[in-house]
Amino acid sequence: MTEAFSPDTTQPVPTAPVETTGPSRRIDRTLTGPLSERLIGGGLVRIPPVPSLDPALALMPDPQVPESKRFCWKCHAPVGRKDDNGPGLPEGVCANCSTPFSFLPQLKAGEMVAGQYVVRGPIAHGGLGWIYLAEDRNVDNRPVVLKGLLSRGDASAQAIARAERQFLSEVSHPGIVEILNFVEHPDPDGVPVGYIVMQYVGGVSLRDLLYGRQPGSPPLGGALHRKSLPVEQALAYLMEIMPALGYLHSVGLVYNDLKPENIMLTEGQLKLIDLGAVTSMHDTARLYGTVGYQAPELTLTGPTVQTDLFTVGRTLAVLTVDLPLANGRYAEGLPEPEDEPLFARYPSYYQFLLRATHPSSRARFQSATEMLAQMSGVLREVLAERRGKPYPVSSTLFTATRAEFGTNVLARRLDVYADGRDRRGELRPSEVVQTLPLPLVDPAHPSAALLATLLHTKPEHALESVTAALEANPDDTETVLAAVRVKIGLGKLDEAARLLDDLYAPRNWRPSWYQGNLSLLQGDLDEARKSFEEVWGMLPGESAPKLALAAVLELLGDSSAKTFYRLCWSTDDAMISAAFGLARRLAAEGDSLGAVAALDKVPASSRHAGIAAVTAIIILLQDQVDEDRLRAAAERQQSLPEEEPRALAARAFILGKAIQWMQDRPAYSPPPSGALLGRAFTMRALRRQAESVLRALAKRAAHRSQRYALVDLANLVRPRTII
Repeated sequence: MTEAFSPDTTQPVPTAPVETTGPSRRIDRTLTGPLSERLIGGGLVRIPPVPSLDPALALMPDPQVPESKRFCWKCHAPVGRKDDNGPGLPEGVCANCSTPFSFLPQLKAGEMVAGQYVVRGPIAHGGLGWIYLAEDRNVDNRPVVLKGLLSRGDASAQAIARAERQFLSEVSHPGIVEILNFVEHPDPDGVPVGYIVMQYVGGVSLRDLLYGRQPGSPPLGGALHRKSLPVEQALAYLMEIMPALGYLHSVGLVYNDLKPENIMLTEGQLKLIDLGAVTSMHDTARLYGTVGYQAPELTLTGPTVQTDLFTVGRTLAVLTVDLPLANGRYAEGLPEPEDEPLFARYPSYYQFLLRATHPSSRARFQSATEMLAQMSGVLREVLAERRGKPYPVSSTLFTATRAEFGTNVLARRLDVYADGRDRRGELRPSEVVQTLPLPLVDPAHPSAALLATLLHTKPEHALESVTAALEANPDDTETVLAAVRVKIGLGKLDEAARLLDDLYAPRNWRPSWYQGNLSLLQGDLDEARKSFEEVWGMLPGESAPKLALAAVLELLGDSSAKTFYRLCWSTDDAMISAAFGLARRLAAEGDSLGAVAALDKVPASSRHAGIAAVTAIIILLQDQVDEDRLRAAAERQQSLPEEEPRALAARAFILGKAIQWMQDRPAYSPPPSGALLGRAFTMRALRRQAESVLRALAKRAAHRSQRYALVDLANLVRPRTII
């Protein structure tokens, strides 16, 4: 998309449609030493180096505010626009309210401010007026930024500047631009005007990157050509500034105006710049933000942690997808995955954005720390998909899987050789519930130590303790959930259901998790799906809800089960259940080779490597048999460890398929060459080998009738001889 305007401008709420210009400046790079790429996003994402910047080259050669961005500071009416009489004037009087306006820089190059700062010139025009580059004569001529006011008569802007002087001077975080001083300087009429003195931050903003300007590249100019950032880069960039937001929240402040142009990628790190919109929490006297980024409830609640985190979600969306515009601003909401391929490709990223930008503040992330944790999980999932290798991490919310489910679903078909029973390959809900991870106890809970002990105790041993704890604290959420876990483990489903029905725990995902487990055991798969979808929506970066959801979808016969199995398996190669689940779903849809490829990725060091190979053998030959598949199956059988209990049955299965294939081949077909399972690939050799394997299996048969049946089969299959 090509745009000649920026939809990202800070403004009071409510205010005129546009109040500021984006940075319109020429910035060249001056290299000061060897550069190297950096790793961000928890060390997972590599970004290009940012050469150091000669500050003087950031000066605007022709400092002007475009006519389209000129509004009266008082009534917000358009001013300074061209008409039939000629081009618009940068100074004048508002025709609507008779208030004077000026969009000309008030400071001239070489002008001394407060006897300390020598002005070099404008570098941008921001929400509160012109921003100037200056040199601090008292500190080795270091470059600084002077941020002026929008209008000398703008009382609101003056108030904001005074507020910044009062509390922003104490803000200290490496991810936030430093406020150095607050000074006053007379304007041409002798009226004192306030200026904030800030640390100069050289680099490129995320908006620069969004519109195609890479570090060290020529400056932006002319029509702007937007190009979305890769998802992993956008996530990593935002992860870097989350600690800064968390710091502000911890001292009772809200940034309010997060957007791409306010995040600067510098030589050393990412920084939040332009603190003009920072306010105290719930301060309704001055509401600032940018339409298209700000939370819908801002005018009702004032700034909160949740309104700030809303802007994080919107910033991520702007960086990664082409959001629709309405009246020159980003429209509310997000595109559906059906309309946005990126969301279809990365469903957890979409869920993350949905929660981050939920219309209800209660449904959003409740802290920067919580949001960062889920952001990290989503990043790992995205990287796994893009790079084709896993990026596992231990969860801080769930235990590891207690065991693996579904590993025997297909392989147990071979047990027919042991006992003669024909088994159907279906997943069992009880097996899923018994193996899924358990929610960890909230570490902030006063009884966390006791409840955590019960978490790792067998239900029958924990019943007495949890009953006593429940009697002492019948309304405590964590205690009730511990009791629910024990009741489910003991099969007391009605009692567990009553506990969950009586529990009121808004914004807590744990009840939904246990409700999903309970519904699975009760056979209510639709309710289980709903519950696990709720957990996934709240914890989009966690693997546990996706694994549970995949199992439920498989039981429902929903083809999307493979999507969730794939997400889990590609991100964490320790989630063996996901590998087998993915293989089952792919095989059921006719993609046997894709299913085998998934199973082949089970690490050789895994105790499930043998059964993965057995399952791959079954999938290779269950619906279609040819020479290549027979050889592939034989290769896997011969690699099975000696202790694999189904190794001999797998050999019998392959030989049976091979004999049938040889019988069904056209008579004129050339014979296969080489060997199969270590013997000649001929009908006689196959039959002789099958006879031997069946007699060996007969010796292991579970009962006499099966032993006799296998011996009879061996006699039937052996090569015919002439006596």
